[in-house]
Amino acid sequence: MTIVHEGRREPAAPPSAGGAARVVARAVILAAAWFAPHRADARAPRQPPPGARGSDASTPGGNPRDLDGDPLAGDDDPDLASDRTLSRLLARWFPDPVDPRTSLAEPDIREPGPDTATFPNSPDTLPRGWVYLETSPVTYTTSVHDLQTSTYNWDYLLRVGLTDRVEFRFFGNGLTAAAAGLGAAATSGFSPVVFDTKIHFSDEVPEWFMPATGMEVYVQTPWGSPAFDVGTQPGVLMLFRNSLPWGIAAEWNVGVVGDQASADAVGFTDAVQWSFEKEVAEGLTIFVQGFVNQAALPRVANQTVVGGGFIRTFGRRWALFGSWNYGTDRAGPTSVVQLGGAGGF
Repeated sequence: MTIVHEGRREPAAPPSAGGAARVVARAVILAAAWFAPHRADARAPRQPPPGARGSDASTPGGNPRDLDGDPLAGDDDPDLASDRTLSRLLARWFPDPVDPRTSLAEPDIREPGPDTATFPNSPDTLPRGWVYLETSPVTYTTSVHDLQTSTYNWDYLLRVGLTDRVEFRFFGNGLTAAAAGLGAAATSGFSPVVFDTKIHFSDEVPEWFMPATGMEVYVQTPWGSPAFDVGTQPGVLMLFRNSLPWGIAAEWNVGVVGDQASADAVGFTDAVQWSFEKEVAEGLTIFVQGFVNQAALPRVANQTVVGGGFIRTFGRRWALFGSWNYGTDRAGPTSVVQLGGAGGF
């Protein structure tokens, strides 16, 4: 070690014997404090919850850097050493405490499940690095009395978990074909794309009947075929889920969605979506559903619709879903038929 004095470098004076003794004593005290077990009344070291992939490096997916026994503390992110490149990149770009039991696990289409299978969206988000691709190649809406002709859509939804609590989403009705009628010729093209994000706030507390809670914010852009351009339309929805008796899960969303009132103005209307789901056999769930004014994602709008359908999962990776729905008022279509699938990656 050297010290600089006015541009000259001179050797530092050697430490005295007393100073060296103090340094050694401090080092011994710090080492003893670090390795000594805590007293029971001073809060013992925290242990990871049962099944957590935390401090035990021998556990598959374990995080050997988790020295404090708390995998959610945020001081040692397990995704920085994930086998998946996307998870490692997201851990650098979006630092946030994650649960290694999910973010390091293989993607599972069964939990939280595809959002486009039902009208409401789940308050649960994908763990960091998980990707869902959902698509419905068959979405057929019959004509609405004096309002719109029958329409075919091939919609899609791409979901990416940025953290365990924030999800990026990219949605669109995709390839769209509208039948001739109401003074217009048959039209086809691509519907506008929608940028969307979902945030998970809290888990369900069943004993207090407090639902799992989240929020979704989206913006429907004018980027699509001119025939289907309805301007820029935002939407904000609160997302909830409750567990009911007999294994029934209730999902419900409430919020406001944009409506292009004129060429230079956007109006807003309230929207409500709901579903009741029950697993009747392993991998098979049936549901009833409905919405008022608009589905959670801007697919079918400006009516009241009810219906029912199914979700069939095939292991951890794939799901098939379908539904049949109908309008309950004159502004609603006679039928809305959907058949699609989803994959987890």
